[in-house]
Amino acid sequence: MGSTLYAKGNPIYVDNTTDFETANSLGKLVTFTNGVPALVASATLPATGVIMDARTRTPLIGGTTYYDNSIGILGCLEAPVRVAIDAGSVALNPGDRVMQTAAGTVTKEVTGSARFVVGILTDKNGAQPGDLAEVTLFTPQYLTY
Repeated sequence: MGSTLYAKGNPIYVDNTTDFETANSLGKLVTFTNGVPALVASATLPATGVIMDARTRTPLIGGTTYYDNSIGILGCLEAPVRVAIDAGSVALNPGDRVMQTAAGTVTKEVTGSARFVVGILTDKNGAQPGDLAEVTLFTPQYLTY
């Protein structure tokens, strides 16, 4: 059954304007400026999405290079996705809440400073700094306690 009120089944934005593959951006958080996605560069401005796939494609015969990126929208993803754990993070355990960093990665939530918490680690093996780990993402929550 079709409906004009429900046009898409998945909250995935497909982008072909930005080279995220060579920037090693898989699992990193993004924001949008004038419709163009960019890696998060601030821990105090909320992320909009996460890079789920990033590829550069060049057709074999006379083709022009283009980008093929899939960006999942935070707060809308029904299942956990792999997210980049910051190299400066402590080890994470299942159930730990994660907050965004200025590098587009996430780290274990710490109290005592203003921050955006974006998800819960649901990787059954936990995660180490530098890992791509399974995280259930939600709409960023600005916390100050």
